[in-house]
Amino acid sequence: MISKLIGVFGGTFDPVHNGHTKIIQNLLELLPFDEIKVIPNGQPPHRTSVCSNNDRLEMVNLAFKGINQISVDEREIHREGPSYAIHTATEILEEYHQDNIIWIMGSDAFSEIDTWFEWEDFLNIINILVMARPGSEIDSTSMAGTLILERQTSNIDDLSHGAGKILIVDIDPINISSTQVRSNLAAGETVNELILEDVSDYIDSGKLYTKPS
Repeated sequence: MISKLIGVFGGTFDPVHNGHTKIIQNLLELLPFDEIKVIPNGQPPHRTSVCSNNDRLEMVNLAFKGINQISVDEREIHREGPSYAIHTATEILEEYHQDNIIWIMGSDAFSEIDTWFEWEDFLNIINILVMARPGSEIDSTSMAGTLILERQTSNIDDLSHGAGKILIVDIDPINISSTQVRSNLAAGETVNELILEDVSDYIDSGKLYTKPS
């Protein structure tokens, strides 16, 4: 059986916005992924989501339904307790043991990797792709910087065997955040250029992210 290259892209997606979809499309153009699994966090350990799990899942389904090679994975939404990356990674590695699994995260998240639950074990079982925006650098004196010095590879093929490697990929800068989208919605301002129309319609229909009068 020919192994596939599968990326894992998790996030709160509260709400999912055009930055998320454009980043994934950028990754599909840059690297030979056979599939990218988009995983909405159920109960993120580092933050509190505004919308319900079901609403965030539905918005993610709407945002990615038209993109080939993308699948939405619901496992964290249905899991009880905090959504720890090591638990999700362990499950996926067991289920897709014949494939090459790469965990995708932004440089901002990776810069705080040593605050993650069982982060050392997590880094030792899976390969990581860190998305870096031009001009953004991880402090070389931090734990994240040390890990990059020790584990970085510049060859995607190195991620096809073993674990514990880090590949840094420069992506097109997308200056959109979920915080910005929520702020605009709460203020009654337009979000037409920030989120997809189907997602916007869903938010409008449920009156999501609007402050009570």
